[in-house]
Amino acid sequence: MIGTYTISTAEPQPVSADDQLLVRRAQKDLRLFADLYQRYAQQVYRYLLVRVGNVDDAQDLTSQTFLVAMETLHKYRGEGNFAAWLMGIARHKTVDQYRRRKPETLLETAVDLPDSYDPPEEQISRKLEVEQVARKLQKLAPDRAEALSLRLFAGLGVAEIAQVMGKNEAAARMLVFRGLRDLQAQLQSTREEKA
Repeated sequence: MIGTYTISTAEPQPVSADDQLLVRRAQKDLRLFADLYQRYAQQVYRYLLVRVGNVDDAQDLTSQTFLVAMETLHKYRGEGNFAAWLMGIARHKTVDQYRRRKPETLLETAVDLPDSYDPPEEQISRKLEVEQVARKLQKLAPDRAEALSLRLFAGLGVAEIAQVMGKNEAAARMLVFRGLRDLQAQLQSTREEKA
């Protein structure tokens, strides 16, 4: 919860022996990579959607991320969290896209993938909240927005954020803290404007 806004986000994925087992199996037989894809596709897509601002690009980058992950899976040595390794690839894909072209429009649509058990009105409310937060993220300093996106939408913990961003844990924690503070200020000013 940020201020009085609730944000539906992915929970941090604990480093799991199950992940390591899936990775080892997929390294031996790439057909088993589908299990890793199913486990992480939603997380990667959410993160990319918030970062790039449109569904088509997020879908394309999600596909590219998993293609690179599959092609380079043999290089993953089990050091660090697999989700962080995967988000690192997604982050690089985003950077590559921004280098190729500047985004054409501001973020207008960001969706939280619906949980099939939520009533439609809750899904709509959550989507609107996520859209507002995603727009406000675009106004933050890039490192802070990146750290918050990894935390709120990719569901990574501080250690994994540090790994993806190439920073130490204290720096990652500070980016998340300052990003949250800045985001709260942005949301507060929006509430005051509406009042």
